[in-house]
Amino acid sequence: MRILYLTNGFPYPLTSGYLRHYFLIKELARFHRITLLSVVGPGYVPQHAEAMAPYVERVRTFVAARRGGSRLRKVAERLRSAGRGRAEMRAMRTAVEEEIKTTCFDAVVLSGKPTYDAIAGLALPPIVADMCDATSMRLRGQMPYVNLVRRAVLWLDARYVMSAERAILDKTDRVLFASARDRTAIVGGPTPRASVVPNGVDVEFWKRSAPTLGTNTMIFTGAMNYPPNVDAAMFLIEQILPRVRQTVPDARALIVGHSPPPSLVKAGTLPGVTVTGFVDDVRPYLEQATVFVAPVRFAAGIQNKLLEALAMELPAIASPLAADGLRMEDGSWPPVQTADTADEYADAVCRQFAERGSHSRPAPEGRAYVQSQFNWTLNGEKLNGIIEAAVRDNAQAQVA
Repeated sequence: MRILYLTNGFPYPLTSGYLRHYFLIKELARFHRITLLSVVGPGYVPQHAEAMAPYVERVRTFVAARRGGSRLRKVAERLRSAGRGRAEMRAMRTAVEEEIKTTCFDAVVLSGKPTYDAIAGLALPPIVADMCDATSMRLRGQMPYVNLVRRAVLWLDARYVMSAERAILDKTDRVLFASARDRTAIVGGPTPRASVVPNGVDVEFWKRSAPTLGTNTMIFTGAMNYPPNVDAAMFLIEQILPRVRQTVPDARALIVGHSPPPSLVKAGTLPGVTVTGFVDDVRPYLEQATVFVAPVRFAAGIQNKLLEALAMELPAIASPLAADGLRMEDGSWPPVQTADTADEYADAVCRQFAERGSHSRPAPEGRAYVQSQFNWTLNGEKLNGIIEAAVRDNAQAQVA
């Protein structure tokens, strides 16, 4: 088949938030011919398109007018562009119209809620929309942790996102979610139109080289310009670490990830804390750690950082919210210990330090869980089946 694939961010490099689509496109390319239309930011370079060349016939990119900035600015921009869409989406829409005039596509796959503006109302083949996560759930979950002004902005943003989510559900043939939890938050549970296609992990890359764990070291990783990660990192530094150090005075916390805000950089000067900023390779830092701690208080989707830590055989302690993103449709629960309060986290960390300090052995059960449940090849095949079913149903409806 010929597939038109639209994304709101470029799927490469693999540090991008759209790396999910690099792997899904790579798997779909085993079966189909793909044209990729993608929004790109200021960090985009031609080499990124070259990395996609083995898997797509053609790449067309559309430069985002502006990315980043405060949430208030983003909400204001959405209000200004209401009814018109973002400039890059208008350009992408023109490109979609051009593509469907010259090529007979069998299906459209789109990712990113703003991307729907590029296809709304067009006569297209079956559309498979990757919702990925329940963004509106994440925004609502953040509200209790911010001041009244930011809460109002988040409320406006959540209303806009809920409207976009509803439009996608109503106007597309199939929808995908990265986790069962996110599907439940948006559609209420399993339906024939809503499928779970989890992320995967390259277990050959995320593989230990050190035979033992580090000593008395907590680690948390992720993009540190993402509000749920910043909140979790600050909670770890300010609430959990001091409690742990009352029992284990030499305990330390590693916060590893690009673009930390000034508040997090400043927190990195506290005793026992290291905030790295961008690093070329996260694995050496994971190998220094005794335990991965993910006190994520609001989020959506799958916590890739937690999957990577498990693949590296680190024992993990996480919020129920973070762990629930790794729960499978059959109810299988990841080998992750959960905690809610700072005291619960500190107690769990101290127990891990005491236990691991006696033998320093890694935790292979986490890697086994990731290998069995989060496999890009299997997930690509699942997506392929969903696309083929959508095309088949559409053909049958036209005959009828």
